[in-house]
Amino acid sequence: MFSLRQVLMKSLRNLRLLTNTNVKAVRVHRHYIRAILISSFAGFVAYDGVFNEFTYCGACKRFLRSLKTAALISIDYVLLSECDPSYESKLKNVHQRSANRLLEACLLNGGLYIKVGQGFAAINHILPEEYTSTLSNLQDKCLPTSQADIQKVFIKDFGHKPEELFKEFDYKPKAAASIAQVFKAKLENGQEVAVKVQYNDLQKRFISDLTTIIVLHDIVELFFKDYNFGWILRDVRNNLVQELNFVNEAKNAERCAKDLRILNFVYVPKVYWTHTTQRVLTVEWIDGCKMNDLQSIKNMRLQIKDVDRKLFQLFAEQIFNSGFVHADPHASNILVRKSPRTGKAELVLLDHGLYEELPAAVRKPLCEFWEATVLNDEHRMFKTARQLGINDYMKFAEVLFQYPIRTHGGRMPTRLNADDIQYMQKVAKQNFDLIMSTLKEMPRNMLFVIRNLNTVRAIGRMHGDVVDRPRVMALYAQHYIYKKYNSLQGFFLWLFRRLYFEYSFLSFTLKRSCLNLYFYTLYKLGRAPETATTILRDLTGAT
Repeated sequence: MFSLRQVLMKSLRNLRLLTNTNVKAVRVHRHYIRAILISSFAGFVAYDGVFNEFTYCGACKRFLRSLKTAALISIDYVLLSECDPSYESKLKNVHQRSANRLLEACLLNGGLYIKVGQGFAAINHILPEEYTSTLSNLQDKCLPTSQADIQKVFIKDFGHKPEELFKEFDYKPKAAASIAQVFKAKLENGQEVAVKVQYNDLQKRFISDLTTIIVLHDIVELFFKDYNFGWILRDVRNNLVQELNFVNEAKNAERCAKDLRILNFVYVPKVYWTHTTQRVLTVEWIDGCKMNDLQSIKNMRLQIKDVDRKLFQLFAEQIFNSGFVHADPHASNILVRKSPRTGKAELVLLDHGLYEELPAAVRKPLCEFWEATVLNDEHRMFKTARQLGINDYMKFAEVLFQYPIRTHGGRMPTRLNADDIQYMQKVAKQNFDLIMSTLKEMPRNMLFVIRNLNTVRAIGRMHGDVVDRPRVMALYAQHYIYKKYNSLQGFFLWLFRRLYFEYSFLSFTLKRSCLNLYFYTLYKLGRAPETATTILRDLTGAT
């Protein structure tokens, strides 16, 4: 018989032996699991590299980079305190630091990220100047691709390298955009052409990148309730996918040229179909300067005022008459040159990948609403806004005109007190919410029209607002309302409305100018703080 002590000692030895065995087994299992994970990861990378050219690996890398950028920006803003005496200066520093991070992330990620960044750069009446001025670099600073990637696209689409298809082909890009690069070449007949070549991996990564960007927008919205852009990307997803097809872009260009042939100051480069595929677009080469190159425009002895007036007429024609609207008219997509026929300013419209169809059922009430706003006809504003599916017609008017239609309390105070300044600040800050809520109400095909208006307005502001954009576009709107009246009675109706229109718009412009002068005078007399003029510019300067 074993004693109790011997039994306990034996049990402890067995337990220790069992424990050591289990520890060794766990360690062996850990080694196996680690080996399996490493092998799986290596196998995934190898498979992705061989069959997908590292498409999924690149998507993961871009997602992590974007997540890191979003996290750093969010932390910067969370750490700010409005109670800090130096809050305003620190806020500007955070804006600039965040904009630089966004610019770097967009350039490194490329593709759709650059296009989204370009869209943000155009809304300079919503985002701080630090963002818009920094992100505007995305119009020109895109990462160039390698010669081997260009040749891959041509071999897959044409079966030949570029130098085998063209008499001359310069591999140095003349321009780099979000989805493609532009090269200069010569056809066999000596014709100089611009060859737009899509990035080799773009179509594979486009959907994953779009999904990533939407997810990141959703994450940001969780922390910043006032941020609200994700729904726009969801609504325009199909339009962005269509932009990847250069055959569709070529057809858009030819339709645009046909629609705008009544304007002798607009030119659309000719498409060469024999050298065009879904990923390669070849068009006539045009020499000209970009819309933001003011010095070159002046060197050609062209007037900025004439250029801007023609710019506004061009897009008013599309929005109010043809209904086929260019949705991405930023400064790099419009060239200015001296017309070989008239010697005056001629606008060359490029990049026709993104268009929106605006049916007559939308154009007609839009024209009437624009005119009614100028005439201050609120009953008609309400009626035509309802036809567009919009409930708050006054908000819609302020989105279109970028001007506060109604003033605080309906009066003009003799001195700006703290309540007046607070009210103006509130309106300026609520401008973003106003636009977002109104965009959600309007027909979805109006989203790109608003983008068009914002982009064109940004160009006008860049030029110093030398032309009254609302007036030029309102005249076009009124013209297309009454062009159907061919009778004598119809002519007199049009003439009466036109004279009343001119009177109303003159009053509208005079009121706006007096308001600017009024607050500026109060500031100079010491009866209003300096911030009043800044706030006023935010409220009225976007026209």
